[in-house]
Amino acid sequence: MRRIVLLTVAAVMAISAVAYAAVQNTVSYTGKVTYKGKPTTKKPVPVAYTGTLHIDTNPSGQQPETAPITSVYFPKGIVNNAKYFPFCNQSEIDGQSAIPAKCKKAVVGSGTASALAGSPGSPSSQSVREDLSVTAMNGPKGASFYLILNSKPGAPVGITNRVVPAKVIKSSGAFAFLLRFTIPADLQEQLGLSISLVDFNVNVKSTVKKVKVGKVFKNLSYLSLTSCKSSLPNKAIAEFKHMTDTGATVQDPETATGSIKC
Repeated sequence: MRRIVLLTVAAVMAISAVAYAAVQNTVSYTGKVTYKGKPTTKKPVPVAYTGTLHIDTNPSGQQPETAPITSVYFPKGIVNNAKYFPFCNQSEIDGQSAIPAKCKKAVVGSGTASALAGSPGSPSSQSVREDLSVTAMNGPKGASFYLILNSKPGAPVGITNRVVPAKVIKSSGAFAFLLRFTIPADLQEQLGLSISLVDFNVNVKSTVKKVKVGKVFKNLSYLSLTSCKSSLPNKAIAEFKHMTDTGATVQDPETATGSIKC
């Protein structure tokens, strides 16, 4: 189903009764690369990439505010071969009862996620927690990337093949490109409750496929690695809808940086 429907009315009423409190959001992000051989520009090697995002508060244990946009940066040294790979359109997947067979070839990874539905600033223990499975899929022409969310068995919320889309954007400096994810409106708020996607752990596989590059066929992985001497930088920016003490809603970006061991 396309829209979230909370199944426990009592929980909704209890959470709605909690007064809003000012929140200091936090974000952490780690990247991990797995590969074999010595990567070079002339002979890139297939690489698997795992990204782990965690959103919390300071002090910890509160429900964070909603972050409609999150950008994940990929360092120079990682090459995106998405434009050569099979893809699917968002409209073919989003909210559908099943992923079409033809879209299975566009799957490039998998993972898990979790969300909290409640009132920002209230104890997260009072929020409705939703555990999700994630399918990573290639979008058209290498210009987009999808995380497809499904609720796990027994979850309090029914979510079926909801797409969180990302634009693939060229970056600069130490980073080659970034994925800018935009959370759909009904995954930000439902029934007066704020929804915070607080955890993502997604692995993009290093599986090699025979794809057409220009007029020839080559064996490529979705991502490849050209260099990694000791470490690579990583960065993520979550842009929160923050309510100030005066009741005004402002954009509040929080940045996480670190390094990826080679």
